[in-house]
Amino acid sequence: MAEMDELGGLLGVARETLRGHFRQRDRERRARLIQEWKREEVYPYSGEPTEPTQAVERQMFDEVATTIARRIPGSQQNRKTTLRLLKEIIAHDPSGLYPVLDELFRLPQSEQEELKRILQRTSLSDVVKATGQVADRLDFIAVLKKLVFEPEISRTVKERRELHKILERETWVFGDAYALMVSDQSLDTVLMRHLKALGRDPEAGRLVPVRREDGRQGIVDLMLGKARRGSAGREHLVVELKAPSVKIGQMEVGQIKSYAQAVVDDPQFRDARVSWNFWVVSTEMDDIVRRDATAPNRPPGCIAEWEGGVRIWARTWSEVIDDCEDRLHFYRDRLNHDPATEHALDYLRRVHGDVMPEAAASAVAY
Repeated sequence: MAEMDELGGLLGVARETLRGHFRQRDRERRARLIQEWKREEVYPYSGEPTEPTQAVERQMFDEVATTIARRIPGSQQNRKTTLRLLKEIIAHDPSGLYPVLDELFRLPQSEQEELKRILQRTSLSDVVKATGQVADRLDFIAVLKKLVFEPEISRTVKERRELHKILERETWVFGDAYALMVSDQSLDTVLMRHLKALGRDPEAGRLVPVRREDGRQGIVDLMLGKARRGSAGREHLVVELKAPSVKIGQMEVGQIKSYAQAVVDDPQFRDARVSWNFWVVSTEMDDIVRRDATAPNRPPGCIAEWEGGVRIWARTWSEVIDDCEDRLHFYRDRLNHDPATEHALDYLRRVHGDVMPEAAASAVAY
C-alpha cells in the first residue's frame, strides 16, 4: 500500500526522517568518542583550531578516527600512539592514509567503504594536502630570508654545499611550473637532458662536447625545465647561484653569458620550439649591472636578449622572494598562516636537516 501514489510522499518523508535520525545518532556517537579520548588525554589535538587549515585537518581526523575506533588498540598508551600516528599522516600525506590503515587493521569491507568515502572527498583530503604545502612554502621563504639576508648567517652559508643543495629541493622558488632537470652538472649533461626533453635519442649520434668560448667546460648549478601550455615548445631555465656574500658584478655576468654563448654557438642545442633563460642570482648587484637590469626596453632584471629565444637575467634574492610572496599572498591571507621563526626552523630541520648542520640551523632561530 505504501507504494501507491497516495502514500508515496509520506513514504519519502518517513525514509528521510529515518536517515536523519541515524545520521544524528552517528554524529552523537562520534562526538562521545572524541570527548572520551580527550578525557583520557589520548586525543592528539589541544584547544580549538585557530586557522582554517587546522579546522579542515581536524575534521578529517575526527571522521577517520571515529570510523576505525573499534580497531584502535585497547590500552591507553597504544591508543595515544595510534591516534598520534593517524594525525601525522593526515597532516602530511592524507592520500597515503588508506593503505596504511588497511595494512595495520585489516579493515572489514563495510569500514573500507566508509573510509574510502571520507578520503575521496576532494574538498577535504586535497585541501589538507594543499594547505600543508602552502604553509611549508611560507615557512621556507622565512628560512630563505634569514639565509641570504641576515649578515651573521649569510656570511657562513656555503653556495654549493648548503644553499645549492637546499634549492635543489625547492625549485618552485624559481617558478611553480619548473621541474629540476640537472644540478651541478656540465653543459654536456645539460645537452643530453635537453635532447631527451625534446624526444630525441642522445645516443643515436655522437655528441660533440660542449665548451665555453675559452674552451673550458661549464658547470651549471641548476637547470630547470617546463613545457609551454598549448604548444609543443619548452622553456629551459639555467640558474647560477652565488653565495649571499658575493655581489653580482661583471665577472659573474661574464660567467652566465659564457654559458648562454655556449648554447647559442652549439648547433646541437638549436630548436625553434625551445627558449632559454639564464639567471645569475645573489643578494646584491653592482651599479653597472643594476643599470643593465633596469633598462627601459627590457623586462626588469633582463640584462641581455639574443636571437634564438635566449634571455640573460641578473636577479637579487629580494626580487625572487618578492615574486614568491606575491604568488603565495592570496593563500597566506586565507590560511591566516604566520611563518613564525619556530615553524620555519622546524621546516628547515625536517626537510633540509641533512644539508644544514645543527649549529647553522639553530642560528636561523636568532
